[in-house]
Amino acid sequence: MLLEELRKEIVFYGQEMLKSGLTMHTGGNLSARDPKTGLIVIKPTSLPYRTMRPEDVPVIDENGKMIDGSLKPSSEWPMHTMIYQAMPRVMGIVHDHSIHATACSVADIEIPLIMHEICIYCSSPVKVAAFEVPGTPELGQSALKYLGDNDIVLLGQHGPLAVGATLWHAFDAACAVEQAASMLLVARQLGGTVSPVPSTGRKALRSADPLLGPDGQPPEIKAV
Repeated sequence: MLLEELRKEIVFYGQEMLKSGLTMHTGGNLSARDPKTGLIVIKPTSLPYRTMRPEDVPVIDENGKMIDGSLKPSSEWPMHTMIYQAMPRVMGIVHDHSIHATACSVADIEIPLIMHEICIYCSSPVKVAAFEVPGTPELGQSALKYLGDNDIVLLGQHGPLAVGATLWHAFDAACAVEQAASMLLVARQLGGTVSPVPSTGRKALRSADPLLGPDGQPPEIKAV
C-alpha cells in the first residue's frame, strides 16, 4: 500500500484527536506529507475517526489530484495543500474543533503564551484569523496570513489549526493550544492575573521547535 506508514499515522492521530476530546465524530481533519515524494495523505471526508482504517486514507499530490485510495479527501484539502506549498518545511497539519480553543476563535480572543508547552510552538500570542467558508481556498489564505511566526492559528468561528515538522509535532501543538485556552478561561474565572511565561523562558522553549530553521527562525511563508 502506497505510503502505508503515513496512512497509519493519520488513523492513529485521528483517533487520538477523538480520545483527547479535540474533536467529535468526523469533525476537523489532519494530513501528513511524505518528505521523499511530496505526496500527501489526508483524512477522508465524512468518515468517522472511530472506524477509519489505513486503506481508507486518500493519497493526493500538492494540487489535490487523487493518487491512491477510493475515498474522497477531506473537503478542506485546498487549505492543506496551500499550506504545504507555502511552507516547505511543514510535514504535518492538524485542524480540530477542540472546545476551549474553538471558543476563543468564536469570541475573537487571542491565546497568550501562558504555559510552557505552547511556548515551544509560538513566538507570539495565537491569533484569530478572519472567518472563511470551510473547503475554500480563502480558508487556506486566511490561515497563512495569520500564522505569522507561529505554528498555530485559530480559524475564526471554526477552530485551531496547527502545523509541524511531523504529524506528531502538529498534534502536540494542537494539544498545547487547547490546554492553554482551557487554562486561560479557568484563570480568568478565578480572577487572577494572567501573565505570559517570562521572555527568557519563552525564548529557551521556542528553540525546541523542530520546525525552526538552522538559524533558529520560523519557516518563511511563501506566496501561493
